[in-house]
Amino acid sequence: MKVLALWNGMGGVEYHRLYVPLKRLQIDHADQIEVEVSQEFNKAGLPNLKQYDLILFNRWLGADHYEILHYLAKHGIPYVIDIDDFWELPKYHPTYKFFRENKLKQAIVDAIRYADGVTTTTPQLAAEIKKLNRNIAILPNALDTTDEHWLSAPQQRDVFTFGWVGGLTHSNDIMIISDAIARICDEYGDKVRFVICGWMPNNYVWDSILYKFNGSTGILRPQVVVSAAQAPNEYGNFYRLFDCALAPLEDTKWNNCKSELKIIEASTYKLPVIASNVNPYINHAENYGVHFTDNTPDRWYQAMKHFLDSQESARILGDNNYYYCKEHHDLDKINSQRLEFYKAVSAE
Repeated sequence: MKVLALWNGMGGVEYHRLYVPLKRLQIDHADQIEVEVSQEFNKAGLPNLKQYDLILFNRWLGADHYEILHYLAKHGIPYVIDIDDFWELPKYHPTYKFFRENKLKQAIVDAIRYADGVTTTTPQLAAEIKKLNRNIAILPNALDTTDEHWLSAPQQRDVFTFGWVGGLTHSNDIMIISDAIARICDEYGDKVRFVICGWMPNNYVWDSILYKFNGSTGILRPQVVVSAAQAPNEYGNFYRLFDCALAPLEDTKWNNCKSELKIIEASTYKLPVIASNVNPYINHAENYGVHFTDNTPDRWYQAMKHFLDSQESARILGDNNYYYCKEHHDLDKINSQRLEFYKAVSAE
């Protein structure tokens, strides 16, 4: 089977949902699949699409989105669309205006509706997709743990360190833990550290996120360390800096359709996770490496205090997270399902 994957640039979505799984498929199943890639969304620059058994892409295809979809339909070329986020963005989302002005919601909906198959990350998002297309494969996120950035030696440190890894869309989520961070810093002084990872300078949204992460004060606390953004194939190194990962998440429909990626990432470094007791994280209800908490300042404070006062429990939960994700987010197993789904779609 010969497939063509289309993506434009290498962001986190393209890295996790296309590049990593397809790279491993090409290596591990070379006798069954041949993968080619085009980072060109302009139809005139695409290779001859008729030579492929299947076309793969995530969400949408740029300015020539509908022209490419019409071409595929006209020539009977099947395609699988990967959906990793809900297509109805909240108004506070940094790309909300861009989505609205370019009518991307409708473009994504149409691509899902007419797709020969859809891959996605969680049951919650699959339930929304099912309203448009019933041929769905839930393929949870998984990491290629042979990649170097998941293999770095943990940083040597003598202070218990909490860490958060995220991007511009998480300003509201950070607000959930702001008061708890301030309270922990005031109580534990130099016995605790917080690391915020992914920061970008000269960006007002990131300034807001850092302000909240810093306990809603403008002067950077001595316990708060900032680590700048890294490329998708490098950012795993952030987790070597932590003893415990933080995963606050506001309980909204858009967030509920996201994935458990932060838990999976932390597992590679055998870290426990404090996570909001909301979907999609509660998909990991049987993962005893996750400490679930309600989204109140006091509950978050209590959760952080628990690990500071019982650091051995952090190590035990970290091991639990590692073994749970190793079983339930194994890239080889999930890729076998991915390959069978591709085969079934291309044979229809």
